[in-house]
Amino acid sequence: MLDQGEAHLSQLDNWINSAIAHQQPDRRVFLSLEDAIALGHYAYLEAQVFNIPIVFSLVDAHGHQRHFFSMDNALLVSHSLAYQKAWTAVSLKLATHELAPLVQPGAELYGLQHENGICCFGGGVPCWAQGVLVGAIGISGGSVAQDMAIAHNALSRFSTEYYHLTSST
Repeated sequence: MLDQGEAHLSQLDNWINSAIAHQQPDRRVFLSLEDAIALGHYAYLEAQVFNIPIVFSLVDAHGHQRHFFSMDNALLVSHSLAYQKAWTAVSLKLATHELAPLVQPGAELYGLQHENGICCFGGGVPCWAQGVLVGAIGISGGSVAQDMAIAHNALSRFSTEYYHLTSST
């Protein structure tokens, strides 16, 4: 049995821990496997809306692939492009469609498109949570506009159901 002094200290510890917990924001600094699967599921649902077989790739903030799937009848080239789009988006902290004009002749990043693994086609978007880069997704299988729309819509649906993710800081 706790004496009165120990009970008071225990109550004080509980109060302090509760106050600290309320002061610290919930900072998500990574995409869990559950998050990756959910993002993939939303991309799959969006691809069905467009009636396009896609390949989906999700990389973590270090460019390591964490989740990948290929829908039936997806283009063979999409298997490598989806990963390259995700990797490019996370490595440059930039959506791949925003990179395309920067690598044109005379532009400031001209020549970067020749680096191994860089993809300048739209469909790769970085994923930011509370100002922290947590990874990126890459979609390949449709037109550039369709891949971009599927990626954007998947992020939007995820943000509605889980927590806020954006494609820019």
